[in-house]
Amino acid sequence: MTERRAALLKTLCRRRHETVSNLAVEFGVSERTIRRDIEILGLTEPIYTQPGRYGGGVYVTENYYMDRIYLGKPEIELLIKILQNTQLNQPYILTNEDVSIMQKIITDYAKPPKRKK
Repeated sequence: MTERRAALLKTLCRRRHETVSNLAVEFGVSERTIRRDIEILGLTEPIYTQPGRYGGGVYVTENYYMDRIYLGKPEIELLIKILQNTQLNQPYILTNEDVSIMQKIITDYAKPPKRKK
């Protein structure tokens, strides 16, 4: 991803919606270049365009934020099982596969330790 496209995606994630013409002026490129960048970004990122004079422009899919890590189906299913058992006051014994999934969740979501100065 070029630096401009990365900055464009970051801008869209922050604003959630913007017009092609405003983006072109802001990034100092033509509207065609912005449209091409949006087309390329749209192949891998959840962004889309909506035509129209009022409300038209470039949008980022609701609830998407750049650099956010999303849980996959196995992680969600395991957390649901644990929650359901907890609500029933029943212990849940983790299988080896469950332990691997939990380790992945911890690795992906744990805050890195603060560095000592």
